[in-house]
Amino acid sequence: MSDITALCARLGERAAGSWQEEAAVWLLATHGHWLPELQRVRLIIDDGDGRSRIAWRQVASACLSAGDGPLIGTGSEWQILRLACVLTGRHALSLADLTQMNEHTKRLALHAMAWAAGGHAWATGLALLPPDIGTHNPAS
Repeated sequence: MSDITALCARLGERAAGSWQEEAAVWLLATHGHWLPELQRVRLIIDDGDGRSRIAWRQVASACLSAGDGPLIGTGSEWQILRLACVLTGRHALSLADLTQMNEHTKRLALHAMAWAAGGHAWATGLALLPPDIGTHNPAS
């Protein structure tokens, strides 16, 4: 199992039971850019009990000054990170420039929003993603 796959599993275990956090973790894991980047700058914390968590408050704060801190990402990547923070239900950030996302990224975003609103099974049933994108719940 790769380090990132193991990290996704630990984050999923922590998020289990909260559609919002499950969706946010899935979005970051599936998108691919942010989990290694958050790990690099130590915004993913090991709880010491075999689970990990994202320091969402600090991540949301970094989104307010995108590009002015240690986190590195394109405009589209920053939109994904902002959306993940918003999906947790604890942060209000601007999502005004979603036009920077390509079709693939928009589909990931729509699936994650549906998951946060109605759960994993409901989002999967909407068939927003092409078959080659995994829709597994990181908590399972």
